[in-house]
Amino acid sequence: MIRLAKPRYSCEEAVDECVNGITGDALLRQKLTDSKQDLTTIEASYLEAIVNCTAHTIEPINNTRRDQDPVAINTLKKSEMIKIYDQYFVPKAKPARKIYDALLNAAKEKCPFCGGIGTPHNLDHFLPKTYFPQFSILPSNLVPACRDCNMGGKAHAYATSAEDQIIQPYADNEQFFIEQWIYATYNEVPSDEPGEFEYYTSPPNTWSDVDKQRVRKHFDDFNIARRYATKAAELLGITLAQMKLVKQEGLDNQQIITALLQPGIENAPFVNHWQSSMFQALINSLL
Repeated sequence: MIRLAKPRYSCEEAVDECVNGITGDALLRQKLTDSKQDLTTIEASYLEAIVNCTAHTIEPINNTRRDQDPVAINTLKKSEMIKIYDQYFVPKAKPARKIYDALLNAAKEKCPFCGGIGTPHNLDHFLPKTYFPQFSILPSNLVPACRDCNMGGKAHAYATSAEDQIIQPYADNEQFFIEQWIYATYNEVPSDEPGEFEYYTSPPNTWSDVDKQRVRKHFDDFNIARRYATKAAELLGITLAQMKLVKQEGLDNQQIITALLQPGIENAPFVNHWQSSMFQALINSLL
């Protein structure tokens, strides 16, 4: 939904800062140090998988009855990678916290998953650390997310097919961010009450079937229709009042579109923002 700049910190830097923060556990510190090359190597393959829409082919590290704590990478076990994130990456007193804060602040208080509806307060593991602990401290796998997206739309789910892959804000296909695929209709009601907006997806015909299904899944998983409609409803009252006022001043529908509604589209933060579709829908209702 919202493109984020690729993290300025590499996996290598994240490993170094976590190593510097490990005190009182010499064995874990050494295991992380010894695994540095392996962790930095998978960074490139992770990004390649996101770019090529093949993240669903990365095998999850599942627990089994025979091994409840499987090896995540090199000699580091799943529990150890999660511990490194929880105890040496997130805490404010640790050196790696500067990376956490940089990633969080880069979102500028706009959740990239829901188009800026929510405010990110935490980082979400795009590939969840429960199943992909090897990416626990990989900056490119850590996405700022609001609570609704983190706990509801995203949760611990991961894709098992290309069509199931939601949009990754750092490295996914540019078309998802620069081409319009979210639209709305304005449904008037037979009274003086404001109508309602209905948001929906309509990806460009030039897109592949996989990409069309991906944005539909993203739209559904993060409940974009309802959340966008709620935001549009908040602005609708004042917009209708303005339209009524300028109409009383003698402006016709085309002049209202040009003077009042078109600027609402042009000043939307990005092409698939709720505001853009809202004003498009109001224009269509006047034509």
